Amino acid sequence: ISYHPSSPSKSKMMLTSSFPTALMLLIIPAKLAAFSCSTNAVRLCTTNRHHGVRKHTIFTVQASRDQHEAVAVHEESKPGSYIIKVLMDRFEELRSDTSNLHEQHPQSTVAADNVMREISTEQMVKEALLSTRLPLPFLNRSKLGPSKIDGAGRGLFATEKILEGEVITCYPGDALLCEWPSSNNGNDEFDENEEDEYDEEDEYTDDIVLWGDHVSQENRWEDDVVFDGSESTPSLTAYAVSIDDTYSIMGHPALDDNPAYFGHFVNDGAGHLALEKPNSQRNIQAALELGLDIPDDEEIGVEENIAAYVLKSLEVSNAIHKALDEKELHMVTVATRDIEANEEIYVTYGPDYWVGHSC
Repeated sequence: ISYHPSSPSKSKMMLTSSFPTALMLLIIPAKLAAFSCSTNAVRLCTTNRHHGVRKHTIFTVQASRDQHEAVAVHEESKPGSYIIKVLMDRFEELRSDTSNLHEQHPQSTVAADNVMREISTEQMVKEALLSTRLPLPFLNRSKLGPSKIDGAGRGLFATEKILEGEVITCYPGDALLCEWPSSNNGNDEFDENEEDEYDEEDEYTDDIVLWGDHVSQENRWEDDVVFDGSESTPSLTAYAVSIDDTYSIMGHPALDDNPAYFGHFVNDGAGHLALEKPNSQRNIQAALELGLDIPDDEEIGVEENIAAYVLKSLEVSNAIHKALDEKELHMVTVATRDIEANEEIYVTYGPDYWVGHSC
């Protein structure tokens, strides 16, 4: 476990990218061979924000080849094909009308961030589509309600039977987190108490938050609240999903009236296990149920704790967040098995998310 303080006043624990994968593959190779770094997303883990080197790790659950093919978006299914058509129509519209593109392009609350970047028209279109909510009145297959997980707050439930591979809802990009090469070229002065170690090969970047055109001014948070939260509000990065090395999208918890964009309300069905301390009785029981080898004295350590969480989360999950299209212009939540009406929808966030948000 590596210690990465995000600021002198607020520190967080994170798992490095090499530790969990290598460790868990040794523990349960057959089960966790599918556990790897990927952009087929679960949740973005806690981000350490410096306006210089930005270090984070993103762990996602990528299925084995058979399962991955099974959860591919069924383009022939009505929701999937309709969304792709609407998305591609909007893509061509924005690409051919630059004035409209500039109007719909996401904006930062920091004025300097809106003028510092030089990007192509294609990239502007991508940012606009990642951060928009398309008109999808037909995508009304889920509802919000009290989660069946104690302490999880609201959860997402199917309102009809949803077949494996079908789109359940979209994951909104109400805010777009953009990792951009720093204009300061690494000349920022970091606090001498910072414990991160930087290599010469590290690239200095700025983290820019761009708000979708549909988000009202009162719902646009200042960057400090986006990254660190407030006394009454969790950070917006807790609702983030990675798209690629440059972009992550974040759903706004206050925007909860459109079932076509409910992806950010999906819970991890085994998150409570990730938050358990070593040797907890619940994780010992989970490890036994999952067939993990544990010491004779029936104690469970950090490695088994992580493994028990991952396996249980994979077992109970019935959906995955993934890109809808090859251009990765929109993210959707797709069923990984048949889901019955009124069943709660679960995905796997991955251990990095829970370790980062448990401190």
